[in-house]
Amino acid sequence: MDREAIFAGIKECLMDCIRVDEGDISPDSRLITDLGADSLDLLDIIFSMERHFGIKIKQGEIEKRAREGISPEDFEENELLKPMGVKRLREILPEVPSESIREGMHISQIPYLFTVETFIRIVERSLSESGGGN
Repeated sequence: MDREAIFAGIKECLMDCIRVDEGDISPDSRLITDLGADSLDLLDIIFSMERHFGIKIKQGEIEKRAREGISPEDFEENELLKPMGVKRLREILPEVPSESIREGMHISQIPYLFTVETFIRIVERSLSESGGGN
Protein backbone atom coordinates (compact mmCIF):
# COMPACT_ATOMS: atom_id res chain seq x y z
CA MET A 1 0.00 0.00 0.00
CA ASP A 2 1.46 3.37 -0.97
CA ARG A 3 1.64 6.50 1.18
CA GLU A 4 -1.23 8.22 -0.63
CA ALA A 5 -3.54 5.27 0.05
CA ILE A 6 -2.46 5.23 3.70
CA PHE A 7 -2.99 9.00 3.98
CA ALA A 8 -6.46 8.66 2.40
CA GLY A 9 -7.35 5.89 4.86
CA ILE A 10 -6.15 7.89 7.83
CA LYS A 11 -8.16 10.90 6.64
CA GLU A 12 -11.28 8.69 6.56
CA CYS A 13 -10.57 7.52 10.10
CA LEU A 14 -10.05 11.09 11.31
CA MET A 15 -13.22 12.35 9.62
CA ASP A 16 -15.22 9.53 11.22
CA CYS A 17 -13.71 9.79 14.69
CA ILE A 18 -13.35 13.52 15.26
CA ARG A 19 -15.67 14.96 12.60
CA VAL A 20 -13.00 17.09 10.98
CA ASP A 21 -13.27 18.30 7.38
CA GLU A 22 -11.03 16.57 4.85
CA GLY A 23 -9.61 19.92 3.73
CA ASP A 24 -8.34 20.58 7.27
CA ILE A 25 -6.20 17.43 7.28
CA SER A 26 -2.62 17.54 6.04
CA PRO A 27 0.34 15.32 6.93
CA ASP A 28 1.72 18.01 9.25
CA SER A 29 -1.59 18.58 11.09
CA ARG A 30 -1.15 17.93 14.80
CA LEU A 31 -3.91 15.63 15.98
CA ILE A 32 -4.64 17.38 19.27
CA THR A 33 -3.61 20.98 18.69
CA ASP A 34 -4.70 21.43 15.07
CA LEU A 35 -7.51 18.90 14.62
CA GLY A 36 -9.01 19.05 18.12
CA ALA A 37 -8.62 15.40 19.10
CA ASP A 38 -8.45 14.50 22.79
CA SER A 39 -6.97 11.44 24.48
CA LEU A 40 -10.15 9.38 24.06
CA ASP A 41 -10.31 10.40 20.40
CA LEU A 42 -6.75 9.12 19.95
CA LEU A 43 -7.88 5.69 21.16
CA ASP A 44 -10.84 5.77 18.75
CA ILE A 45 -8.58 6.86 15.89
CA ILE A 46 -6.11 4.06 16.58
CA PHE A 47 -8.92 1.48 16.78
CA SER A 48 -10.38 2.82 13.54
CA MET A 49 -6.97 2.63 11.82
CA GLU A 50 -6.48 -0.93 13.06
CA ARG A 51 -9.78 -1.98 11.50
CA HIS A 52 -9.26 0.01 8.32
CA PHE A 53 -5.75 -1.28 7.63
CA GLY A 54 -6.00 -4.71 9.28
CA ILE A 55 -3.13 -4.00 11.65
CA LYS A 56 -2.48 -3.92 15.39
CA ILE A 57 -1.01 -0.78 16.97
CA LYS A 58 0.36 -1.27 20.45
CA GLN A 59 -0.67 1.28 23.06
CA GLY A 60 2.25 3.54 23.93
CA GLU A 61 4.24 2.33 20.90
CA ILE A 62 5.97 5.65 20.25
CA GLU A 63 7.14 6.19 23.82
CA LYS A 64 8.17 2.52 24.08
CA ARG A 65 10.29 2.80 20.92
CA ALA A 66 11.84 6.03 22.20
CA ARG A 67 12.83 4.34 25.47
CA GLU A 68 14.47 1.33 23.76
CA GLY A 69 18.17 1.04 24.39
CA ILE A 70 18.40 3.67 27.13
CA SER A 71 17.81 3.50 30.86
CA PRO A 72 14.62 4.98 32.32
CA GLU A 73 16.82 7.45 34.22
CA ASP A 74 18.32 8.69 30.95
CA PHE A 75 14.89 9.14 29.30
CA GLU A 76 13.12 11.12 32.01
CA GLU A 77 13.27 12.15 35.63
CA ASN A 78 10.11 12.94 37.58
CA GLU A 79 8.23 12.61 34.26
CA LEU A 80 10.30 15.40 32.65
CA LEU A 81 12.34 14.63 29.53
CA LYS A 82 16.08 14.52 29.88
CA PRO A 83 18.53 15.21 27.02
CA MET A 84 18.71 11.53 25.97
CA GLY A 85 14.90 11.33 25.96
CA VAL A 86 14.74 14.42 23.77
CA LYS A 87 17.31 12.91 21.39
CA ARG A 88 15.42 9.60 21.13
CA LEU A 89 12.04 11.26 20.56
CA ARG A 90 13.54 13.43 17.83
CA GLU A 91 14.85 10.24 16.18
CA ILE A 92 11.49 8.44 16.50
CA LEU A 93 9.44 11.49 15.43
CA PRO A 94 11.46 13.10 12.62
CA GLU A 95 8.29 14.69 11.24
CA VAL A 96 7.92 16.83 14.39
CA PRO A 97 9.90 20.09 14.43
CA SER A 98 12.89 19.44 16.70
CA GLU A 99 12.23 22.60 18.72
CA SER A 100 8.86 21.11 19.78
CA ILE A 101 10.66 18.33 21.66
CA ARG A 102 12.64 19.89 24.46
CA GLU A 103 14.36 19.04 27.70
CA GLY A 104 12.05 19.43 30.70
CA MET A 105 8.91 18.71 28.68
CA HIS A 106 6.45 16.61 30.70
CA ILE A 107 6.00 13.14 29.23
CA SER A 108 2.21 13.62 29.30
CA GLN A 109 2.76 16.16 26.50
CA ILE A 110 4.17 13.56 24.09
CA PRO A 111 0.77 12.90 22.43
CA TYR A 112 0.54 16.63 21.61
CA LEU A 113 3.48 16.08 19.26
CA PHE A 114 1.65 13.51 17.12
CA THR A 115 0.85 14.56 13.57
CA VAL A 116 -1.01 12.85 10.77
CA GLU A 117 2.44 11.99 9.38
CA THR A 118 3.23 10.24 12.69
CA PHE A 119 0.26 7.96 12.08
CA ILE A 120 1.17 7.45 8.41
CA ARG A 121 4.58 6.23 9.56
CA ILE A 122 3.04 3.95 12.21
CA VAL A 123 0.73 2.38 9.61
CA GLU A 124 3.60 1.98 7.13
CA ARG A 125 5.72 0.26 9.78
CA SER A 126 2.86 -1.98 10.93
CA LEU A 127 2.01 -3.01 7.37
CA SER A 128 5.66 -3.71 6.65
CA GLU A 129 6.07 -5.81 9.80
CA SER A 130 2.90 -7.78 9.05
CA GLY A 131 3.84 -8.35 5.42
CA GLY A 132 0.90 -6.27 4.18
CA GLY A 133 2.95 -3.39 2.85
CA ASN A 134 2.37 -4.08 -0.84
